[in-house]
Amino acid sequence: MSDLVKAVRTKVSESCCVKVCKKEGCKVSLPSKCRQRVLIDMDHRESPAEKHGKRCDFLFVGEAKGEGWVVPIELKKGKASPSEVVPQLQAGAKVAEKIVPKNAELRFRTVVAAGRFGKYERGLLRKKEVKFRGMSELVRWIKCGESLAKLIC
Repeated sequence: MSDLVKAVRTKVSESCCVKVCKKEGCKVSLPSKCRQRVLIDMDHRESPAEKHGKRCDFLFVGEAKGEGWVVPIELKKGKASPSEVVPQLQAGAKVAEKIVPKNAELRFRTVVAAGRFGKYERGLLRKKEVKFRGMSELVRWIKCGESLAKLIC
């Protein structure tokens, strides 16, 4: 296990670490190149997310080829509304700031997977950013069932 993944695992309950990125009819496969990884179910009762605030569905932290990745993920079975998903992803980035070592060199992505995206929603998402440790990242999107490997690793 990489140092990055080990460090994150020490800050979260093992019970909220899962192997499959799936919720309510939407699933995203994880990149096989990122074998060193932890996937945190942010809806789990022991997750590091705020209990009564916004939260993304999952937080992926992984390492491949010497690069660390932090990826808040939001899954939507149907259509994704940018006004709903961007605050959820920002909440995931806020949690990551607390549990990811400050000295780690990282790449950051935010991902929304949805059953469908209207042209209008895609246009809005292309303009939305999420901030993490001084970085601003545009929200990326994929369809339910696709692999996270399209966007990371």
